[in-house]
Amino acid sequence: MWNDLGEYIANLCNNDAKNPSKVVEIAIGKFFDVSNYLNTFENIDLLMTDISPANERIEKDDITNPNLNLYKNAKILYSIRPPSELQPYLGDLAEKIGAILIIKPLFNEDLNIGKKMKLVNYKKAVFYQYTP
Repeated sequence: MWNDLGEYIANLCNNDAKNPSKVVEIAIGKFFDVSNYLNTFENIDLLMTDISPANERIEKDDITNPNLNLYKNAKILYSIRPPSELQPYLGDLAEKIGAILIIKPLFNEDLNIGKKMKLVNYKKAVFYQYTP
């Protein structure tokens, strides 16, 4: 399922390794399955953020007061199982920078983004997408 989500994200990116698409995982925590998959693509410039980074490859950022320079020129933002209280901030950030937002919530969790999101079923992955 996680590679299917990664594949979907990779398919949204351009195919030019000389001009990679910037993709940002927000609130990565300690779950690296999707980011490890995306890191295998030369056409993806992946940035990972979290309020409490688990390692030096992750940028420290508070999504409730984001450093907009980190997200500048991002094509896709995604978050896996973000707490409902953070979801409106994800939607606001996507609108500010004009990026596609993908949220993979827990199976029984309602979205709290405050924007209309499209339910996407891609292979074994089920998630929501918002395009400003």
